[in-house]
Amino acid sequence: MKKIYAFLLLFLSLQYAAIAQQEISIQEVEEDGAIQEIPFIVLDQAPIYPGCESEDIPDKTACFQQKLYDHISANFRYPEEAKKENIQGHVFCGFLIDETGKITNITVRGSHELLENEARRITELIPNMLAPAQHGGKIVRTPYSLPLTFKL
Repeated sequence: MKKIYAFLLLFLSLQYAAIAQQEISIQEVEEDGAIQEIPFIVLDQAPIYPGCESEDIPDKTACFQQKLYDHISANFRYPEEAKKENIQGHVFCGFLIDETGKITNITVRGSHELLENEARRITELIPNMLAPAQHGGKIVRTPYSLPLTFKL
C-alpha cells in the first residue's frame, strides 16, 4: 500500500511540474545563431522520448510525460538509510534537454542529501531523446523541472 501511495505522490508531482512549467516566461536569446533555450510548455514540438516516435501517437508531449512517469516508477528505490531514519521530503530536479536530445545540466535540491542522491540517480538514468525539441521550425534546448515527493 505504501508503494502505491508513493507512486501516486510521484504522479501528482509530475502533474504539478506540468502546471508549474506553464508559468515560465519565454526567454529567447539569439546570439550569432546560437541554439535557443525554450521552456518545455511552449514548444511547438516536444523532444521525442524513446517509444513516442510512432506516427500513431498524436500527442508527443503527453507521451513524453507518460514515459517519464513510467521511467520514474520503474527505477524508483526509496533509500534504505532514509527508510531507517524516517526521512521524507521533496526534491526538485532540473535538467536540460540539449540540441542533440541528451539530458544535461542536472540539478537537484531537496530536504535531505539521501533523497537528493536518489533523485539524481533516477534523473541520470533518463534515456537520451530520439529527437530534440523544436520551436518555430528550429531545434532548441529545453529545460524541464521534475518535483519528486518522498513519503513513507
